[in-house]
Amino acid sequence: MTFAHSHRSALALLLTLGFAVGARVSVDAQSRPAAPGTTPGASLGAFSCDRNHLTIYTGVVTRYRRAVGQTTLRIRTDDDTTENVALKHPGTDDPSAMFRMKDAPFTPNDWPTIESKTGTLRPGTRASAWVCDDGQVMVDWSAPREVR
Repeated sequence: MTFAHSHRSALALLLTLGFAVGARVSVDAQSRPAAPGTTPGASLGAFSCDRNHLTIYTGVVTRYRRAVGQTTLRIRTDDDTTENVALKHPGTDDPSAMFRMKDAPFTPNDWPTIESKTGTLRPGTRASAWVCDDGQVMVDWSAPREVR
């Protein structure tokens, strides 16, 4: 094998690997989920976050506290991490403007689905918390159960 031939082979290998890596990055960017409610006709009110600035925590809510001004959640994620999420709602103990139910607007009729009584979350309740890097948060309840 000549020196030139071995360099061409090495260059071909590098180009092939480069295309494979580039294709993988492209697939990852395209498969990254969009924020809830971005299906045609959905309304999210003031929540708007580019998917490149969005983190999603999906799992079982293990702690839930509603108070005037803030609601906090602790989520044991399907990826075996524990994440704390805070929703700010100044002057009220009602975070429902930042809640969704199965990707639809949260309504007063949805409270009994997630709470057994006011402020007490039903055991095993699942959610996806959509956290934007600018501090906005949206919680979509009844996230699908993880399949392993």
